[in-house]
Amino acid sequence: MENQIRFYGRGSEFFGIWIVNLLLSIVTLGVYSAWAKVRTKKYFYGNTDLAGDRFDYHAKPIQILKGRIVAAVCVAVWLISNSFFPLFSLVLFLAFALALPWLVRGNTRFDARVTSYRNVRFDFAGTLKGAYGVFLGWPALCYLLIGLCFFFTFSVAGSYPVAGVLLGILTFALGFVLYAWIAAQMATYFINGYRYGDRAFSGDVELSVYIKTYFLGGLLGIGLSVVWVIIGATLGGVSMLSELGSTGQMAGPGASLGMIVVIAASYASMILTMLVVMGFIKARIRNYLFGQALIDGEPEYRLSSQMSTWGLVSLMVTNFLLTVVTLGFARPWVKVRTARYVADTTMVIGDLDKLVVQGSDTGTDSAITDEVSNALDLNIGIG
Repeated sequence: MENQIRFYGRGSEFFGIWIVNLLLSIVTLGVYSAWAKVRTKKYFYGNTDLAGDRFDYHAKPIQILKGRIVAAVCVAVWLISNSFFPLFSLVLFLAFALALPWLVRGNTRFDARVTSYRNVRFDFAGTLKGAYGVFLGWPALCYLLIGLCFFFTFSVAGSYPVAGVLLGILTFALGFVLYAWIAAQMATYFINGYRYGDRAFSGDVELSVYIKTYFLGGLLGIGLSVVWVIIGATLGGVSMLSELGSTGQMAGPGASLGMIVVIAASYASMILTMLVVMGFIKARIRNYLFGQALIDGEPEYRLSSQMSTWGLVSLMVTNFLLTVVTLGFARPWVKVRTARYVADTTMVIGDLDKLVVQGSDTGTDSAITDEVSNALDLNIGIG
């Protein structure tokens, strides 16, 4: 039995909330932004429906405010030290690298614990040891291995060019596989760490799927780049020929207009290519990971995602254009459109009328790690 998630929010409705939040945040010099975040989250969670029941958000504004104060202090210290005390900024960078797994785990656990469905809270039980292995230990070892391989490759290339080229290709292939392996390990950590009441999420992630997806994404990017180059070269040649006068010289001050258009189109094509590749990879990986996720217990439930590359890319492009054309005032509609698309492509498979789950008193952590993670753009996950 497929249970489609639905989002019933409206852009015009959320616009009023957004305007009030924005004005009060400005008037209070940012203090109200913590309350604004809670209001926004409650609106989106409260308008997300699954089998006739809505989600809810339980974070307290004062928690968010305390976390934001700490996050603001951290960012300020980093900016000041980076400008006036470079050596100390290096120490801070190393401290941040060491704290990264703790921040990611804390952010994920806080977001889970303040989310509920049918009055039962979610949770995240991923261990701190596992976080340090996935987000710091294994990546550091992989980067060290790749660095050593490149060093050895350049050392050999000086005396044996052919061998150097072959080693370079092998090193690149090794780096590609290790990158995919790290991404798969992160996904495994997240999937197997989530809980809904006393029910655990679980799932097996295959490295081959990540390798295949990244490889196809790379081929897609190369193919689109070749197409854009051919089109650009053709249009550029036609433009230059049309701008040549009878004397074989450019026609005048406006002669470079065609080239400016071609250059602008080139940048636009590069951005579009990146969006298409990102959309392809994100949609394919999300669909795969949701398909692997199980909610243990009797009866057993599965998740399902049906994102498409075209749907995701068109959403990103139109959202970007809406934001630019309206100078940011279309942001409420952008957020609503995004939430609706994500909901419409997500399902829970199983009879939810038979769902029996017991909540656990997990408590709510401090929002410090959540806000520091947001300030440093560390929102990593599988959603």
